[in-house]
Amino acid sequence: MAAAAVLVLSDKSNSRQRNDAAGIAAEAARPRRIAVIQISSIDAMNVGRDGMLERLNSAGFGKDAGTTFDFFNAEGDIGTLGQMAAAVCSASPSYDMVVSLSTVATQAVIRANKRALPHVFGLVASPPAIGIPLGPWSEGSTRPANVAGFGTLQPAEILLGAMHDAAPHIKTIGCVWNPAEPNAEASVKLGRQACAKLGVELLEANGANVSEVSTATDVLLSRGIECFWILADTNVIAAASTVVDRCRKAGVPVITNFPAMAKLGAAINFGADYRAMGISTGAIAELILRGTRPQDIPCENFVPVGLQLNYDGFGIGWAHIPALAKQAEMIYDEPAPPLTRVIERPMIPESVEALLAALPAAGSASKTPAAPRIPTIAVLTYNRTPNFEESYRGFLAELAVLGYVDGKNCYLSLRDAQLDVGTLGTIIAAIDEEEPDVVVPFTTPALQAVVRRITDRPVVFCMIASGVASGAGKSNTDHLPNVTGALITFDWDYMIRVGKAAIPNLRRVGTVFAPGEVNSVFSRAEWETALAAAGIELVSVGADRPTELPEAAEGLATQGVQAIMQISDSSSSTGFGTIVKAADRADIPVFAFAPGAMKSGATIAVSRDFEEVGRISARLMDKVLRGESPGNLPFADPQETVFLVNPERMKQFGIVLPKDMLDTARAVTEGDGASK
Repeated sequence: MAAAAVLVLSDKSNSRQRNDAAGIAAEAARPRRIAVIQISSIDAMNVGRDGMLERLNSAGFGKDAGTTFDFFNAEGDIGTLGQMAAAVCSASPSYDMVVSLSTVATQAVIRANKRALPHVFGLVASPPAIGIPLGPWSEGSTRPANVAGFGTLQPAEILLGAMHDAAPHIKTIGCVWNPAEPNAEASVKLGRQACAKLGVELLEANGANVSEVSTATDVLLSRGIECFWILADTNVIAAASTVVDRCRKAGVPVITNFPAMAKLGAAINFGADYRAMGISTGAIAELILRGTRPQDIPCENFVPVGLQLNYDGFGIGWAHIPALAKQAEMIYDEPAPPLTRVIERPMIPESVEALLAALPAAGSASKTPAAPRIPTIAVLTYNRTPNFEESYRGFLAELAVLGYVDGKNCYLSLRDAQLDVGTLGTIIAAIDEEEPDVVVPFTTPALQAVVRRITDRPVVFCMIASGVASGAGKSNTDHLPNVTGALITFDWDYMIRVGKAAIPNLRRVGTVFAPGEVNSVFSRAEWETALAAAGIELVSVGADRPTELPEAAEGLATQGVQAIMQISDSSSSTGFGTIVKAADRADIPVFAFAPGAMKSGATIAVSRDFEEVGRISARLMDKVLRGESPGNLPFADPQETVFLVNPERMKQFGIVLPKDMLDTARAVTEGDGASK
């Protein structure tokens, strides 16, 4: 499964709840996409998954009804699990529901699910251990409002009590568990309490993976344990066959919380019926698919208990208990074939049954008003350069001032193409399909790609050298009807004044530019014209990517330029330090048109305020979301100039500026760009 590399935070299909009868009928009839994520392929997970599918199929939400199920299995790898959760939660088109099976899978989805897709969890031993309290949902709860499920805390006390009935002479039991798994910790705590009541010592060892589980088992066996307990731990379950085999060879009986492990040779297997738990998970999913809000489904413990016995796994002195045998759905006792019986047990929590029964029949309920519309904001950039970070910081700060809170009254996403044109195209195609309320491209390449494809939704750009050169209009007032934004132009004249004051007889300067970036070509031409008017020659060398900068900068620095006065584009902003190193070797200063360049060693910067440009874009976006037409909003062209100097660098190159000019500058240090 190829994981998507972009983040999506909008889901229009779930932005409104439909509790009226007609709405419920419409919801039930609509084809769905459901993602199912599980941590591994252990039997318990597969049985639970199949039970969930069984329930959804019987409820009319199976494949035959048009539902698409996409299955994701991390095969025990936590890193892969996180990537899968991120991919699922940012998929385009978005999923109608995500179902997570196991504690760690549920944690991964909750972390990744920034846009609050409906999320149903199952096979989670202790929801409180991962921040999901039992009981009804309430405002301010640590349980997200989009999440529903139930706890399946394994019956450790029942299992250990059954062992004690069959083998009262047992005084030491061993178990292996992973402290990083909340479900395992919850089971161990119950086991400690049960063992203390029974007067049995519980010896514990830790194992963070299957290999460590095997080693830890050997350690416990060497300590003389009389029985081994396989509890609800993902790695121990995965290693169950090996654990049972080693224990039986050592003459140590095994008890488990997993009925199906009887076939491996484990003696008493008292635990949750995973098919029933899967059916319960499917019933909760059915509720949501039929219109119930996840937050209206209480979270409770529900453990439909099953029992299987394997008398061949009993140890010396272990008794067959008739009352225990009556509860077993399967008993292994070779050479006879397994004894099987059907044990009736509830398959769905009573609260879920009640909610299903309470769903209104067609025409029996009045319509409820739709929830307020929450706008979705899709931000993208060609690359996360220092210039972008400054502008985006201003954008976010102004959104906060305007009252926007991501996840509460807006959904905000950010995608980064990482200087890859192909990725940029893929991102924009995804955004186009998602139909956000506004698209916010930072950088010229992003805007160019957006206006070529997106014509039916508002676009508010930021950090663009020229809206005209980018194809967004004929002028700052005559432009595409769906586009507006804030430009980042340059104060060529003031840079020339500073340059002449810093370097007497300034006649020849250099810059690196990106031939493949329209903004860079445009800025270079403007800079060349301004310099020529002042009697200064511009030498320029092309470099489209940061990897090309070292050679370009070295070549530029050796062409007799008196300073590098670097225009701003994606390539040079990313690799500005490379340009400075080449200039240092040639003993010439670097002047910049971006404040962030001071951190990388620029001597002087004459720049627009990038943060303010971000703020202006946020204000324009707010106007658009409030109903103003982008076509009626002129491109903003802020003219405030920021003048920064690095005194240490100036001293290095013997630069002395007039006092009246220096008094208008802000002194900064290299590395962090902080004011002195």
